[in-house]
Amino acid sequence: MKDIIVFGTGAYFQHKKNQIEKNYHIKYFLDNKVTPGSSMFYENTAIKILNPMDQNIDEKTPVLLMSVHFISMWKQLIHMGIKPERIVFPYMEKPYFENDAELCNMVEKIEFEKEYFICKKKNGENVEITDEKTWRDFLREVYRDYYPLIQAVAKMDTEPVSRQFGTERGTPIDRYYIEKFLHEHEAYIYGDVLEIEDNSYTKQFGRDRVHRSIIMDVNSRDSRVTFNGNLETGEGIQEEIADCVILTQTLMYIFDLKNAAHQIGRLLKKGGTALITCSGISQNSRRCMEDYGCYFNFNVASLVRMFETEHELEVIESGSSGNAKTVTAHISGVCCEDLKQEDFMFEDKCYPLIVYAVVKKNE
Repeated sequence: MKDIIVFGTGAYFQHKKNQIEKNYHIKYFLDNKVTPGSSMFYENTAIKILNPMDQNIDEKTPVLLMSVHFISMWKQLIHMGIKPERIVFPYMEKPYFENDAELCNMVEKIEFEKEYFICKKKNGENVEITDEKTWRDFLREVYRDYYPLIQAVAKMDTEPVSRQFGTERGTPIDRYYIEKFLHEHEAYIYGDVLEIEDNSYTKQFGRDRVHRSIIMDVNSRDSRVTFNGNLETGEGIQEEIADCVILTQTLMYIFDLKNAAHQIGRLLKKGGTALITCSGISQNSRRCMEDYGCYFNFNVASLVRMFETEHELEVIESGSSGNAKTVTAHISGVCCEDLKQEDFMFEDKCYPLIVYAVVKKNE
């Protein structure tokens, strides 16, 4: 196995650690956190970690720069007298970390010199990089080549496609995830079922399991509304009337969430369940902003914590749905029918288009 010296033990090395250890023999590590003149051992191994100043500058072993911030490492080694041909930035080593894949797509090789390093592009062009600024300029070029999305966003209008979530020509994207959640939990939709503003989901997912459909609104004169009740203040809330509360995309427009959690508990019968969805990342509803005010978008932790002081209630399931593509589409007013079915399959917790919870009241 080829001997190497590893400069850096942080996230970049940890990401590639298994493959590096499989392909190379690590003589020792370099880390600026180690005090000059002293050493320590790497994890539970006999491999030493030295301060870069304590290495033998005359040896010929390659030094792998294990950080996305490798430019400062390169300059430090050059300043110490390390020959540039020994220095390697291992962006081609898998698994790729951050922008490694993008670099591999365009760059054939990186060669270090004393005053600059050369990125040899696959099209035969050589680019000299001297500092962090020129490196970031180069990365922008790499990313533009790799991601057509960058050019598309740069050219897009600042106005969305729709401010009505695409309803004028199709189905809002968040509705896909909301209805998926309700479909997966429709067994809870039975008996006396309460829904806000209308009972469309009660009928769609409860079907013949529903004994009584209850519609609650804040301040409505619609004859279809069973009663008016305020989840924030508790005004008009009726006690223990629902086996299931369907509460979709509502809590964003309530400021006092702790009190709302308490009112949800009041509505539920013992053993009853609330099926809740909220916006994670979304444009705001203009109508709801004007009628109620808009206060929050949610993460899973915030939705769960709003129930932590309600001892009769337990969050038995929580999560989120969405990914970068569906979130971007939803914010821009694109509708479900504009996307493909497979666009909805990938779930990314960092892009919660909706957040959901199943909340159960004790028997």
